[in-house]
Amino acid sequence: MAGLGLLYAFGSNACGQLGISHSEDTNDPEPCHILDGGWQWPAPIDTIKGGGCHTLVLLESGDLYVSGSLKDRRACIDPATEAISKFHKVPSTTFGGAKVKFCSALWEASVIVTNEDRIYTFGLGPKGELGVGEGVIGASHNIDRFWPLEEHVVDLASGMSHSVIVLSNGDVYGWGNGRKGQLGEPPEVVWRPRKVPNLDFKVVRAVCGREFTYLVGDDEEGLHAVLGSDKWNVRSDAPAAIPGWEDVGASWGSIFVITCSGDFLSWGRNDHGQLGSDHRIEPFEYIAAGSEHALALTLHDTAVAWGWGEHGNCGRGMDERGDVKGKWNKIKPDTFGKASRVLGVAAGCATSFLWTQLTNGQSPPTLPADIASNSQLSHKIQKRR
Repeated sequence: MAGLGLLYAFGSNACGQLGISHSEDTNDPEPCHILDGGWQWPAPIDTIKGGGCHTLVLLESGDLYVSGSLKDRRACIDPATEAISKFHKVPSTTFGGAKVKFCSALWEASVIVTNEDRIYTFGLGPKGELGVGEGVIGASHNIDRFWPLEEHVVDLASGMSHSVIVLSNGDVYGWGNGRKGQLGEPPEVVWRPRKVPNLDFKVVRAVCGREFTYLVGDDEEGLHAVLGSDKWNVRSDAPAAIPGWEDVGASWGSIFVITCSGDFLSWGRNDHGQLGSDHRIEPFEYIAAGSEHALALTLHDTAVAWGWGEHGNCGRGMDERGDVKGKWNKIKPDTFGKASRVLGVAAGCATSFLWTQLTNGQSPPTLPADIASNSQLSHKIQKRR
């Protein structure tokens, strides 16, 4: 499809979760592969979510692709093998023939919301991650509808072991590990979706850290709330409001906000440089937060990474601790001689992704025969490290 570029990945890859046809960590962005499809994605990428060892890629067409560990069906497909290192398309029959609207990844599980507002959960749920009742900890499930028919799901977010959905009326429901109060009161494991109480504003967006949930209202007033653990002062250091917010993100212990005026706010854990640098560069347009690192896309289509990059997930230029600290690490993929711009970025558990769009009406690059036949590319990357 003319105009579509490539999806690139770098970072932790022990289970093939980067989808780059091998299972070695890499700090250089490598093109992702689709089973029987080379590098070419059939539609633009909407979003990417990364779990402990699996990755979900949602296309704008509503089709879902997965890579990495298949144990316990956490990646939505039957585990014919323990792990896959190329992206496989999830059959639409998995979701009753419906298209996918939202997806999220927990440590060993996944949550899917279809365009019909049906919620499916997959994988392991020892702390209620599957949302279908106490003691149900594995396989795949459909969560029965629990909200009014006139409302619909407008956002989905997951942390390491809890999930929340936001409804069109601003109500928030969550399930999973709520022992730190990340799902509201009382603090406990929540086995079935429960309404988050005592919210005094209409929520429109949610993101999750490891033990907290960050809820945001409309951008005019910028009302927001952090529920759960105050470790790393993630609650106590939050500003009173974030009016004019454009995008938000949360890593395991940090929160990030981009405003429409170009300001970048961050607070929380910073022992590995997770909060970024004081040195200002061009304004950010989009933020993607991983476990303990983050990526951003600037207004001029430059991708930058920072934070804990011990698996290569922040690119090259790390210090002796594996950190990109006190600076923004610019990430530039090999576009194989094709003029392109970075269109989006995503981050998971020590994994990083960026995707490009070809410019000037060019055709997509052809997969070189030596790489298509598998993997002189892996050999080259390993030699270069």
